[in-house]
Amino acid sequence: MNEKLNVIVLTEDQIKQIIAETIESVIEIRIPELMRKVNRKEILTTTELKELTGMSYRMQKYHRENGNLPYSQDGRKIFYQTVDVERFIAKRRIGTNYNTRSDK
Repeated sequence: MNEKLNVIVLTEDQIKQIIAETIESVIEIRIPELMRKVNRKEILTTTELKELTGMSYRMQKYHRENGNLPYSQDGRKIFYQTVDVERFIAKRRIGTNYNTRSDK
């Protein structure tokens, strides 16, 4: 067996740098994501969707009728699940290779 093992030895400063960058990433990205999830409503009305996204009632109706935006209805009242709205917006995101995540 002539296998070679590559061993990387880091200095204390390099380890501190790696830890600092990891913590910074968690603080800047992951914590705000988690806070949004904790504080968000699971169900939105048409008015709440308009307030959050600026999407007019007519545009909401257009996307409902074309099957782009899933919804529930009780009488005349329309409800949207937040995860469906997030997927709808993510699918229309421009300039990224972002695909809908199924971890929700």
